Amino acid sequence: MLQKARILFDHSRHTLHVRDVEAPLDVLAFEGDEAPSQPFTYRIEFTSTDHDLEGDSFLCRDASFSLRAPPEPLGIPGYTPPIAAPLRTLYGTITRFALLAYSQDESRYEVTFVPRLKLLGFARQYRIYQNQSVPEIVEQVLRRNNFAGQDFLFQLTREYPQREQVMQYGEDDLAFIQRLTAEVGIWYRFSMDERLRIEVLEFHDDQRHYLPAPALPLRPLSSLESSG
Repeated sequence: MLQKARILFDHSRHTLHVRDVEAPLDVLAFEGDEAPSQPFTYRIEFTSTDHDLEGDSFLCRDASFSLRAPPEPLGIPGYTPPIAAPLRTLYGTITRFALLAYSQDESRYEVTFVPRLKLLGFARQYRIYQNQSVPEIVEQVLRRNNFAGQDFLFQLTREYPQREQVMQYGEDDLAFIQRLTAEVGIWYRFSMDERLRIEVLEFHDDQRHYLPAPALPLRPLSSLESSG
């Protein structure tokens, strides 16, 4: 039982990769927040034998975070199970880097891992859009922020009329996109393109595009079952 607990709470099986960072990054703990029409946010703690890692090597760099299931303990002394294939890999970028602790053997760091869309919330804009529909305005904002065609997808079922004039006054681009899409019932989520190793921003307006919730088995504790 103790060995199973150690494996379950050992997060070193998860892997964090940051572009151009060659130092070993051993995941120690993580916490993630995901919701519809919101950029996901993961706070990842890791250790490294490299004591000289700096924020410039991490901030705004492409990164990936892979989640793996715990290996099944076989009870064979000295046997290390092979690394399992990832259950899920997220792609994004790093927006925060911090040194948490230092020891002779290793240093402990923390990064914040988000999709590129989150970067659109860091600067306010003042713009006027004329004779464009909401999807057209959103696409223009994304392309102005260096999103290419493979970075986003509109899968819409309704027609959206052009608006004579739309003003963006003191809003950051992320808040502007979220306000416009919410007004007309468009929501977004993120999917991961394993071939291109990028996150894809998907816009939808139909509940049939919701992802089904995972089914979890009900396994009552044996101590709660009555035999009489």
